[in-house]
Amino acid sequence: MTAPAPWTARARACASPSPSWRERARRAPVIFRAPRRAKPDSVIFRHYPGRAAMNEISRRGAMALAGGAAVSAMVAARACAQGNGAAQDGPAFVRDDIGALRHVLVHSPVMDDYMIERESGGLVPNLNSHWPEFVAQHGHLTRLLRETGAEVLELADALQGAIDAARASGRFEAWLSGVHPRLSGDADAVSAATLLGRDPARQYRLRDIGGYRHDVSDSSSTMWTRDASFMTPNGLVVCNSLSPRRLRENMTLRFALMHAPQLADYPVAFDAVAEGVILEGGDAQMVDRNTLFLGVGQRSDPRAAPLLARRLNMDVLAIHVHQTEYLTRNQPSMGGGAVAGLRVLFLHLDTFFTHVADRHVLCVPWFLEHAHAGEDPLSEYIRGARTETTISDSDASTALDFLKEIGKVTLYRAGTGAKEELEDMKLVDYVRARGYRVTHVGGRAPDAGQEGFSAFMRDTLGEMRRQASNVVATAPGQVLAYDGSPLTEAALERDGVAVTTFPARELWANYGGPHCLTMPLRRD
Repeated sequence: MTAPAPWTARARACASPSPSWRERARRAPVIFRAPRRAKPDSVIFRHYPGRAAMNEISRRGAMALAGGAAVSAMVAARACAQGNGAAQDGPAFVRDDIGALRHVLVHSPVMDDYMIERESGGLVPNLNSHWPEFVAQHGHLTRLLRETGAEVLELADALQGAIDAARASGRFEAWLSGVHPRLSGDADAVSAATLLGRDPARQYRLRDIGGYRHDVSDSSSTMWTRDASFMTPNGLVVCNSLSPRRLRENMTLRFALMHAPQLADYPVAFDAVAEGVILEGGDAQMVDRNTLFLGVGQRSDPRAAPLLARRLNMDVLAIHVHQTEYLTRNQPSMGGGAVAGLRVLFLHLDTFFTHVADRHVLCVPWFLEHAHAGEDPLSEYIRGARTETTISDSDASTALDFLKEIGKVTLYRAGTGAKEELEDMKLVDYVRARGYRVTHVGGRAPDAGQEGFSAFMRDTLGEMRRQASNVVATAPGQVLAYDGSPLTEAALERDGVAVTTFPARELWANYGGPHCLTMPLRRD
């Protein structure tokens, strides 16, 4: 169904006096239904081949948010006072991905984090990380963020503020009973630590009749705060992620948005759950006040691009990571086996492309230029390896198609969502045509022949896996990055970008970087 014009939506919302967007949200009834009576926008997850593989790699997963109607009510009411879309002239929250960072949402892991996840399906808890190092490495990031002058908001603090406010208004017990029924028997004792699975009294419990009792789940993946939402000039986009592992993250975020005093200044501009589209924040990058880049096809639904163009009144450049018409949770998300291992390298847009300064980007070489489509070193390797190793013909063909098509772009126009095909153009072609400077992961531009092939396979591919392109700008020309990618770091510095690194061996192993770990709320 075609969305109403922004002015129409505002007119309906403003036709009569109404309470503020947050009061509307707080007054909305909370109704919890059994799955068999779920509304169409509720999610019933099915088991399917490949689900375990998807969960293993989904450091950013799916989120189904509680209270969808409530947050949707926020948007219309807020639009009355604020206007709609990029056409307005007031101060922007975040107008691009490089402005001086002023306020940022993070979720720091702690030693009391729980290691058991209801959705994992594994026979043993997660044993893949050395947790003291994991916690310490994230601590380096938050310290560096504060040293830039940014105010760092911990999600745990916002969540506790929301609990206190909801408890004072008499609404907390009803929410808790519906979302966390096993915690509702002693609602007065529930804190942010409880909801985040950090209360030792709720961990590793036995039933009176014997056997394990699961009250809370691992919340450590919540540290990838970029995935749950991203900020635009006019407010937050609340995301709706693909993997079923992270349902409570969006429940937590939605609850915090409705009640936390620390988030009271930030309206919701778009609610992907209410819209019924899969959308993950690692795929979104603000370019300027009127332009959004959005990776689609792998972890974000291609249908989100024209929808965002209409609702945010911004031009949206869709970068095709994987060719598909739509995404749903009841299908394997990343392919199987060897193909999943390849596609996780390109998990989100920010794992292979980020902004570092004005009209200056950092990205992987080869794959994002039309001239090299299908002729990159990794494709050369796969074509030969299928006869030299045990790679299957099916996996090889799927991988070669994926690498040839990745990076193609489609433009959706602000306000209308009108589609403009950009023939024979990939992402790097597009930005270069607009005067952008490009720095390559590994420090080498595409270079055919033996030397270029060796350099890519030996050096560039490893730095890519260590999230070399997944950096976060704290100001134009200043970025935070993981250490372990010296060639990329040197290339950035040659191109005039100041790079501050920190140790992150445990962090990059979980398929995310500094861009994923931060959700800017305000930039200058």
